[in-house]
Amino acid sequence: PRIEVISGAMSSAKKYRGNIRKAILDYARDMEDAYRNAKRDRVFITHSGCEPSVVEEVRRYLFDLCLFHEILITRAGGVVSSHCGPGTLGVLFISEE
Repeated sequence: PRIEVISGAMSSAKKYRGNIRKAILDYARDMEDAYRNAKRDRVFITHSGCEPSVVEEVRRYLFDLCLFHEILITRAGGVVSSHCGPGTLGVLFISEE
């Protein structure tokens, strides 16, 4: 599922089905409108052991949008990894609104 944090509350915004690679790329693309309303200084791709090629595809997609000055790739910590499991990926940013 796509988890969003709005006004400090987490909620499931959408559920993706099928191949994990396709689901992750669909998730990244579905967020494009939100990226356009994000602070431009940096965006994070945070994951819990995704295939490097999948992470790179998401990075390339974000890079090609030409919206962010910096794209950082990080590994999720123990809490996120234990709750979400392997193969989790999130694109993290701060909204301007």
